[in-house]
This record gives sequence, structure tokens and C-alpha cells, in this order.
Amino acid sequence: MPYKHLNQYLRSDLHACISSENLISNVNQLKSLTKPGVKFCAVVKANAYGHGAIEIVNILKNAGVDFFAVASIYEALHIKTVVNSQQIMIFEPLYQHHDPEHIITCARNGFHCNITSMETLKYITEILRGSKEQLKLHINIETGMGRCGVDPDQAMEMIRNIEKSKNTILAGIYTHFATADEDDLSYAYAQLECFNKFLADNQLSNRDGLIIHAANSAATIKMPQSHFDMVRCGISTYGYFSRPQQNPPITLMPVMKLQAPLVQFKRIKKGESVSYGRSFIAKRDMILGLVSLGYADGYWRCFSNTALIKVNSDFAKVTGRVCMDQILVDVTDIPNVKLGQMVTVLDDQQDSPCNAYSLAELANTICYEILTCVHSHVKRIVY
Repeated sequence: MPYKHLNQYLRSDLHACISSENLISNVNQLKSLTKPGVKFCAVVKANAYGHGAIEIVNILKNAGVDFFAVASIYEALHIKTVVNSQQIMIFEPLYQHHDPEHIITCARNGFHCNITSMETLKYITEILRGSKEQLKLHINIETGMGRCGVDPDQAMEMIRNIEKSKNTILAGIYTHFATADEDDLSYAYAQLECFNKFLADNQLSNRDGLIIHAANSAATIKMPQSHFDMVRCGISTYGYFSRPQQNPPITLMPVMKLQAPLVQFKRIKKGESVSYGRSFIAKRDMILGLVSLGYADGYWRCFSNTALIKVNSDFAKVTGRVCMDQILVDVTDIPNVKLGQMVTVLDDQQDSPCNAYSLAELANTICYEILTCVHSHVKRIVY
């Protein structure tokens, strides 16, 4: 059927180019910091930090990854059909009003879930009572993150009740660091001390079948004492440190490059305005290129008149306001620019003025937010 490729939501003219080589290299670099036998959990929540969950799982499922971690049951079901032998962990806590079918689905598929209260445990137990299903549960110990952890004194009561039930299995004990990506690690080490005390006081270390885990990307790199049985790596899997580091112990390579087509040239004269709000007035005669991408695709409006994009080997400045699905860039002095060529709006080079670090600095945010905003309708191309 003609034009069949147009009958889909994906925009084939917007390319999120995914480097399988860089992705696997990053995983191997991170694993090189751990001892033999330490499991590796690749965090693929939020559409694999904007990189495409299915694409990333398909690359990593044969690359020595033991777990994939997601935010919700919906994300777990999304990747379930493409994993190999890997386990899937869901970070979002179950709660008393969760759809009972979700609880049953998690148990039936062997998903690793976590709970934060005795009330939730009773709710789960009641739903699964009388069935042969067993739900694998993790408990997040509150050590200072101040988010969804369980206070240590309450956690042991939950553990005892999990172990009493025929329908629940204690699969993991973990915690999460609040400041492991900062230069001052004193708070992170205080959290680690609190976690170690909980494990020792309750004789939980080295228990068969129980996975102890704490290290996120930053702790995997900077706190080897926190590796335990498994490390959970998110942002660094995709080639970024939580924040740029001087002389890091490993070399990470960005995995994604975002490209869009140049669809029109527009000549404007000195004194003429550009785009909404007339935020740019030309100080000379100019040639502008219209790029078919905007904030609806994940390229932020705050990049108006500030960000650079890569055209061939040169950089062109965004000119005027970023629109919903279009931007204008100044190509006046850039040679060999052609209609229809792809330009790079998010670069995969570490020193590029339009990589995720650079764009995050312009937007006063973190690289995570820049990456995860790349819309799911952008076509992911693995190379």
C-alpha cells in the first residue's frame, strides 16, 4: 500500500540516533568498577531516559545485564516481551488502591515490586490469598533520601510478615542516595552507614536469595563500598555523569544524537523581526534556516535566541522564539548548507555546545530532563 509508512505516529523525519556501541561500552565501563558477581541493573524508566525503552532493552539484553528497572507496571509490561532472562524491577511503590489485576499481573510475570506500608502488604496478601501466585517484594529503607523509603523500625515488621505469607517473597532490601553525585559525599556516607547498621542489626547480609542494593550511577562510580549485590545505573548507562566531572575514573560516551531536517531558507533584511513576540530583530541582512522541530518534540522554548545547533561541522544560533514544531537558525555564514539536510539539535559529542550538558546549563536544569523530554514520536534509529 503506498505511503504505508505515513500511517503511524512516529515521525520518520526526526531522528534520535542511538549508538549501540557507546551504550554497551558504557555498561562495560560501569561494570568494570564492580567486583565479580555484582549484578547490573540498567534503569530504563521514562522511555529509557528518552532513548527508547524497546531499543535500549533490545541492545542490552545480550550485554551482561541482570535486571531492567522501570517506574511503573505499564513500563514493565511495555518491555516484558523483549527481555531475555533478565528480571524486571518496578520502582513505583504498590499501594492499597492499586488495581487488583495489577497485583496479580506483577506476581504472574515475576516482576520485582516494592511496598512502603503494612497496609499495602495486607492488601496484597488478601488479593493473592488462596492462589499459587507469589509476588517478589523489595523494601526501600529510609536512610536520608526523604522520599518513599520505609523507616528502619517499621521495615522489620514488614519483613517478618512478608516471610510469613505464602504469597509473598522477600526479594530485596535497598536504599537510595540523595547526594552521591555531589562533591561532598559526607551525607551519602552517613546514609550508607545507616543502611549498613540496619543490615547488621537484623542479620540480613549474605542471606540466600536476597538482593541488597544501594548504588545509583554516581555511587557506582564514586562509592565502591555501596555496591553490595547489585548496582542500579541510569544516567551513566546513557553516557552522562549526573553532573560533569573532572578526571572521572571511566570514560562514558553519550548514546543519543537528535537530528531534524532543514526544510526552508528565508532571507530577511536588517531591521526585520523573527517569529513570535518579535524577540529577535535583525542587525544585518540574514539567511535563516527553518528546522522542523520545536517544543512539542522536546526542544525547549527557553532555547530561543540562545542555543546552538550543529550544521555540518559548524554551529548555528537559534534565532527568534522556539515554536511548537519549528525553529529558525542563522545560517548566513555557514557554507554548503542544503535544503533537506539533517541538522543536529542534541549532539552526542562530549565537548559540543549543543550536547545535553550544554542545553541543561542554558535551561538551568539537569541533563536528565533534557534527555527525557525527547518525544516518543521521534523515530529511534539504532546504529
